[in-house]
Amino acid sequence: MTSEWKVVVDSFIDIFSNMDFSSGPLFYVIGIVIAGYCCLEGIKIYKMILLGLGFLFGYRVGYLIFHSLGWSGEKLLMAEVFLGLVIATLAYKIYLAGIFIAVFQFGQVNMPIYVEQLIGDDIKAQYGSFIGRILITIISLLAAILVAKLAVNLSRTIIVCITAVVGGFAVINLFVQLLDVFPYEITLPAASSVIWLGAKVFLSMAGVGIQGTKDEIY
Repeated sequence: MTSEWKVVVDSFIDIFSNMDFSSGPLFYVIGIVIAGYCCLEGIKIYKMILLGLGFLFGYRVGYLIFHSLGWSGEKLLMAEVFLGLVIATLAYKIYLAGIFIAVFQFGQVNMPIYVEQLIGDDIKAQYGSFIGRILITIISLLAAILVAKLAVNLSRTIIVCITAVVGGFAVINLFVQLLDVFPYEITLPAASSVIWLGAKVFLSMAGVGIQGTKDEIY
């Protein structure tokens, strides 16, 4: 019996290790489940999202600080990871701080692009190229802080909308991709069909509605 059981286990391990998860249906099924959970229950996992964003933010700040001090190699990596974990912990424990960090991180990367397009030429023409770049950087940082502050005030709404939209769109995208590798032929609209776009919008709205009816998270 023992030898027979060992053969069964070895056969299962061999089959499992040779499965192509990247192109098989299982990959997309798991993705759909995860995306669906994010769409309908995203308010419950916001702290984990903020944990990752907080770590990335802290890691990046750690690099800017300690690399400028001349640190390198393992010493620099340890400092980056330490600061990343500190800020990640703050983001996890104090979710409002986490939301501020996440939105500010996004804003400070993208705001200079918009400020440059909107008023960059006028500022540079009036104050010169060097001073103009400094002013654009300052304006971008202030705008990022303002957007982050607004996000904190609308924290629950932001979390619900982001998770519902991201999860809802991902569910439909993965489902369409699943059809390409499904072992049975199913005739459904093309991936570019407006029907799928409508499904994404509907599922996102459903996610917002379901999450919005849940009790406030403290």
